[in-house]
Amino acid sequence: MARNNKAIEMKHGSLNNTPCIEDNPALKDAATPESPPQTAFTEGNTAPLIYLVHDNESMAKDIATQLEYFGYAVQVIDDLPKLEAAIDACIPAVVVMDLGFPSGILAGAAESVRLRQERGQSFKLIFISTRSNFEARLATVRAGADGYFAKPLDVMALTDRIDTLVAREEVQPYRILIIDNDVRTSEYHALVLRDAGMDVRVLNRQQKVLQVLGEYRPELILLDLYMPDCDGIELARLIRQDNLYLDVPIVFLSSETDIEKQLCAIESGGDDFLTKPIKAAHLASAVAHRAKRYRALRGLIMRDSLTGLLNHSAIKEALMREVARARRSGAPLALAMIDIDFFKKVNDTYGHPVGDQVIRALARLLQQRLRRGDFIGRYGGEEFAVIMPATPTAGAAGVLDQIREAFSRIRHYAEANEFTATFSAGIATLTEECDAESMLRQADEALYQAKRDGRNCIRIA
Repeated sequence: MARNNKAIEMKHGSLNNTPCIEDNPALKDAATPESPPQTAFTEGNTAPLIYLVHDNESMAKDIATQLEYFGYAVQVIDDLPKLEAAIDACIPAVVVMDLGFPSGILAGAAESVRLRQERGQSFKLIFISTRSNFEARLATVRAGADGYFAKPLDVMALTDRIDTLVAREEVQPYRILIIDNDVRTSEYHALVLRDAGMDVRVLNRQQKVLQVLGEYRPELILLDLYMPDCDGIELARLIRQDNLYLDVPIVFLSSETDIEKQLCAIESGGDDFLTKPIKAAHLASAVAHRAKRYRALRGLIMRDSLTGLLNHSAIKEALMREVARARRSGAPLALAMIDIDFFKKVNDTYGHPVGDQVIRALARLLQQRLRRGDFIGRYGGEEFAVIMPATPTAGAAGVLDQIREAFSRIRHYAEANEFTATFSAGIATLTEECDAESMLRQADEALYQAKRDGRNCIRIA
């Protein structure tokens, strides 16, 4: 296949010098560092509000900028009396407050105590301070602090704590597939599960089961035992033939009361057997319990322990699935391979724990800047893969360049030292001639071209 070697041309320099996209009408606006990520890549995201209370303007601006790179909306408040009015106007997710002010070395703690006692204000509270002695820490504990960080401030550690306090990851509804030829009964069961907060798809024609499984990726299959053409036992065995669905729970739902037949159904690949008629509360509870357990176990198997992203095998599986889906729909599909520049030097200079911190920083940035429908995986070591469904090359490149720009400005800390890091990326687009493996190969080739061109840049296959 003829490859288009045109690149996103960038000026590049040293590790700490940020390259920029040269004039390119298709990409220039999308890649402007000061502009927010494209709306399509931030759908449904609401940035948690942080009040940063600090009377040192330059230091406050620097901290705020670092937090904003990780997707937080930060409002700087330069005087303690202004905090009360700000909270009255809008209660933030977290208040990050300097401990000392001109009015006293523990003035920040005293003011937070007053606000909570006199006005009943409730908010998460983190203190930062040049002091790290027992008295200062005790004062923050008595003020109800949720965290304490000494200066010079490790913004990555601060962001970790804020992430924990805000817990902004939404819990997605369980995906349940009901297979039952009885339209009326299946719709009733679907209504019960939807009322319990689940995402439900109903399949009344068994012949479409493989197509629906690939598109919907259910977390539990609710299966009738007696159906024409293909009964539940045969269908369960058919589903279990595919390794992709070996671990998906199959729960039989049938009016069959014969224990021997129920056991036969379970032996065919089922995980449980529920008997019709069934109370709505019982059905919802049984399905939710099974789906929750499946999701938890699947998460342990499919997720990278350091970053929480999809692991190597899971991201490759997702790519194969998205290639098939894109071919059916005709929608574009982009794949990006990302690699942290000079990562061995980071490990050799600062140690592997600091290297892990850099990896986690990039993982978090990708999660916060990309859409919920995108797939992000740690492909291996310091290399990441990003799958962008329904995304043309220019859109993928523009958004990734914004992320590249933000990542290059994040400061990482190692004892008394601080440093920045960059990444390079290669992008491949699905064409008629290529499949998942060739997309990976092309994106990888583009990535290595970016490395050869000086790093800290993006290239398109």
